[in-house]
Amino acid sequence: MARITDDELDDIRARNPIADIAMGYTKLRRSGGKLLGPCPMCGGKTTSGRFEVFEKDNSWACYAYCNTGGDVISLVQQVEGCDFRAAIEKLGGRTAIDAARAKELFEERERKRLAREKTSADYREAERKRLHRTWKQTQPIHGTTAAWYLEGRGLQLPEHCPGLRFAPAMPYWHGETVDDHGRKAGPRKIHEGPAMVGAFIRPDGKFGGLHLTWLNVMTSLDDVTPAAPVKAEILDPDTGEVLNSKKMRGSKTGAYIAIVMHAAPRRLVIGEGIETVLSVWTAMHQAGRELGDMAFWAAGDLGNLAGRANKTVSHPTLRRPNGQPQKVPDRFPDLDDPGLSVPDSIEELILLGDGDSEKVLTENAMERAARRYARAGRAIRIAFAPVGLDFNDLLKAAAA
Repeated sequence: MARITDDELDDIRARNPIADIAMGYTKLRRSGGKLLGPCPMCGGKTTSGRFEVFEKDNSWACYAYCNTGGDVISLVQQVEGCDFRAAIEKLGGRTAIDAARAKELFEERERKRLAREKTSADYREAERKRLHRTWKQTQPIHGTTAAWYLEGRGLQLPEHCPGLRFAPAMPYWHGETVDDHGRKAGPRKIHEGPAMVGAFIRPDGKFGGLHLTWLNVMTSLDDVTPAAPVKAEILDPDTGEVLNSKKMRGSKTGAYIAIVMHAAPRRLVIGEGIETVLSVWTAMHQAGRELGDMAFWAAGDLGNLAGRANKTVSHPTLRRPNGQPQKVPDRFPDLDDPGLSVPDSIEELILLGDGDSEKVLTENAMERAARRYARAGRAIRIAFAPVGLDFNDLLKAAAA
């Protein structure tokens, strides 16, 4: 087969809307401007992410275990386990395009690309500003329901914790409202309640987005000693599905939540979740460790902590529904992605890996992060919780 031109590829993509192809592989539901569901490759539908299809861009991404994405051609390649040319054939093959049509398609593609980039950038900035207004309306976390929730998990808060605050009544948006004529009328609020709020700080030092954890205040059985709050149980009103009580809004890529921050820290601890990092800070604080030169960050999720991989590799044991090995990000970073902006002052970097996450995925991510953030004169240490446990489990066991 002769080389396929960019214009022919555009024609193949146009003839194969990604939503139609994806729904042939997995069950998807519409949410906002995208389709969501379990990943047809890894089966992922985790607390940290899931398979998403973006109709406007004709693209897809898996934020569960695959940590990858692409166009309709790459989707067929990944699901079918075939090469590029075989995927083209499965999508109906190439069609002849004359020079005039090729020029027309190229110009059309460039117009759409530029318009899409501008629209996307404008939307992201508007969303960032809206979320920043929400952040400024929150309360200091100490002495609130959120602090009580953390205390119930054996966690203490640093005296100054710049990245965490509290919202007494945070709305939870899910799906879209439909008017009497069956037309979509904007996002739908299905819950409102107290929430712990974290601020993502981008590499440029500016606010980037929010990490939200909705909470329920529990009633004790004896009606005397109130129980500590727990994560809220929020149900989809249509399906009854238990929804994630945590959400990340805005841009978290390369950003962090500052649990403890200093102007020029010498040591830095980075973990995936807020409670993981607070567990380590609490244990060190209770042990009387010297923490004056240490910063503590939460990255939000494993992919953000480690940054993008240079490629995916086959998992040694996990299989996709079609019997092919699941693909996971490998141990080597894509150096075009800078990852988190670790301060130059850091001489010792400690990376936290939970033992209750998927073992190969987590080990690859930790090694990828270590390679990415390595510098001359900087020591990098990886601390794993025991298999099946996280750092909060260890903290509570020690307290017991």
